Amino acid sequence: MNIEQIQAYLNEHNLDGWLMADFHGRNDIAMRMLGITGMVTRRSFYFIPSEGEPTALVHNIEAAKFTAVPGTVKLYSGYKQLESELHTLLHNVNRIAMEYSPMGRLPYVGLVEAGTIELIRDLGPEIVSSADMVALFMAALTPEQMAMARMAARNLIEIKDQTFEFIRTSLTDHKSVTEHDVCQFIRGKFDEYDMETGSGPNCSVDSHAGDPHYEPSEESSAVIKKGQLILVDMWAKIKHDDAVYGDITWMAFAGSKEEIPAKYVEMFAVLVKARDRAIAFLRENIDSRPVYGYEVDDACREVIEKAGYGKYFVHRTGHSITTSEHGSGPNIDNLETEDRRKLQKGHLFSIEPGIYMADCGFRTEIDVLIGHDGVEIVSLPLQTEIVALF
Repeated sequence: MNIEQIQAYLNEHNLDGWLMADFHGRNDIAMRMLGITGMVTRRSFYFIPSEGEPTALVHNIEAAKFTAVPGTVKLYSGYKQLESELHTLLHNVNRIAMEYSPMGRLPYVGLVEAGTIELIRDLGPEIVSSADMVALFMAALTPEQMAMARMAARNLIEIKDQTFEFIRTSLTDHKSVTEHDVCQFIRGKFDEYDMETGSGPNCSVDSHAGDPHYEPSEESSAVIKKGQLILVDMWAKIKHDDAVYGDITWMAFAGSKEEIPAKYVEMFAVLVKARDRAIAFLRENIDSRPVYGYEVDDACREVIEKAGYGKYFVHRTGHSITTSEHGSGPNIDNLETEDRRKLQKGHLFSIEPGIYMADCGFRTEIDVLIGHDGVEIVSLPLQTEIVALF
C-alpha cells in the first residue's frame, strides 16, 4: 500500500481521506489493503487523510494484528470510546471515501453495513464510494503482471487447441469421452504448463452449454458424441507470486463445417459481432475520455438485443481479472450491477457475451487489457466461427 500515491489521489479528487471500516473481516478490501490475515472479531477503522499520517482505531485485544500498518495505532475497548475517537479523528473532515455503494448498485464495493455509514455521516463527513480508488490501487496490473497475463492467455490458447484435438481423436478412435474427461484432460495440461486454478475448467455440450454455470462431475457428465455442440471454458494462471489469470471460452462442433446447424452459425455470428463492437467502443473512446464498465456492456448488449436474442443474454458482458479469476476492478456490467467504475491503465477484464437456450448455448470469451499502448486483446487469436472438429 503506497500512502503517498493514495494521498495524491485524494487531493486530486477533492477528498479529505479514505476511511476503511471493518468488522469480522467482512471488508475484504480493507483486510487486503492493510495485509491483515487470520481471525479478526472486533471493529476496526483505518483513516488515510489527504495530508499527514494515517490512523488506525483498533480494539485492545487485536492490537497485535495491526502493528505493521503505516501510521499511528490508537486502541479502544468499548463502543463509547470508539465513537469518541472517531469524532476526534474526523473533526473538520468534510468528504471521505468508504467501501460504500449508493443504492446498492455495486455490491462488490458496498462492504460497510448501513449502521456504520449512519454513524460516520452523523459525525459530519459526506461519504462517497471508494470504488474507483479500489479499482486503481487493487486491480491495476504492474508491467510484470501484464506480462504474466499474456503468458497465461497464450498457454490457454495452446491448451484449447490440444483439448479440441483430444476430443476429435477420441471420437475418431471410438473411445468414450465425457465432459468430465475433457476437464480432467485440461487440468493435466495445466500441470504440464505449470499453471494453477482455484476451480474449473468447464466443458458443456448441447443443453448443458445453455447453463452458464454448469459444472460437469464424474458422477453426472454427458458423453460427447458426433453432431454435438461443445463449449470449453478454462481459466488459470502460471505458478508465480502475483501471477494473473487468463480466462477464455471457445465453441466447437463435433462434425464438419457443413454439418453445423444454420441457427448455430447465426447465433455465434451475433456474439462475434457484439464482442467486436465492445472492442471497437473501447478503442474509439479510451484515449479521449473516461470509459466506464457499464458503457462497454451497453455497446455489446445492444448488438444482441437488436438481433432478437437480448433475453437470452442473462449475465454481464465481462468481469475484472487480477490474481483472482474475478478481480476487484471494474466489471463490464450494466445488467447485474451498474458498474460506473472507470477503466484505467493496467485493468484486465473479460469480454464474454453469451446466448443461452434450453437446447444449446453459446459464448465467446476474450481477455482485454488497458495497456500502455491502449486497448490490447491478450487472448489472440479471436474466434470468428465455431470450430469444426472434422
